[in-house]
Amino acid sequence: MLEIKDLRIRFYTRERDAVGGINLTVNDGEILGLVGESGSGKTVTAMAIGGLLDRAACDVSGQILLDGTDLLTLDSARFRKVRGKTLGVVFQDPSAALDPLMKAGRQAEEALLIHTSMTKKERKAAVLQAFAAVELRDPERVYDSYPHELSGGMQQRVMIAAALVTDPSLILLDEPTTALDAGVQAEILALLKRLNAEKRISMLLISHDLSVVRRACRRVAVMQRGRIVEEGEAEALFSSPAHPYTKRLLEAIPLSRLRR
Repeated sequence: MLEIKDLRIRFYTRERDAVGGINLTVNDGEILGLVGESGSGKTVTAMAIGGLLDRAACDVSGQILLDGTDLLTLDSARFRKVRGKTLGVVFQDPSAALDPLMKAGRQAEEALLIHTSMTKKERKAAVLQAFAAVELRDPERVYDSYPHELSGGMQQRVMIAAALVTDPSLILLDEPTTALDAGVQAEILALLKRLNAEKRISMLLISHDLSVVRRACRRVAVMQRGRIVEEGEAEALFSSPAHPYTKRLLEAIPLSRLRR
């Protein structure tokens, strides 16, 4: 599925590598959690996977293999054929990611417009089906709504539906619940687990919050200062963390939030 080999990223304006030679694998049908504090390198890693780094501003080496294709060898035009089709991306703040002047349905259709030969009627039907799959009530109303007419949780469900609509093999989720309140956060995590179980879509869930990845992931990698310092099954990592940094992350979270 996704295999990252010796990924190194250094911005020309910084002395230290943002990512210092990491190796990471997301297996078919799993949700892997990548967790670390702000500045640990996890978001830069996500940007590299999603083809969103300004390559003129940094030096990137290693490999990011998605179904055998090294994403780092693709130019922007070739990457656009992957992103939105084989690779879906869900960002942290849906209100910032969604175009406020475009209705939700049209935005969710964009990947289908780019990557398929579907008719307008077929695209709408596919989006309505995706909206139903992410448990949006009244998909027709949501389809014709502008983002500001939807709650934060509904906006994030629209983003997830837009990522799902082309049946990608991998979805990259960069802090998908950070902007949501606790109740909606729990609903979104439950939704991701259900979609993963039903559709067998692999997911890389990036978060600064260990309680989030514990609720959604069976396997977790912990990142600090651009390196993976610990990786393993979630239950084992939470019950017996081996690295001091992981222990500090756990100690900073109230016990009630670490319970499933």
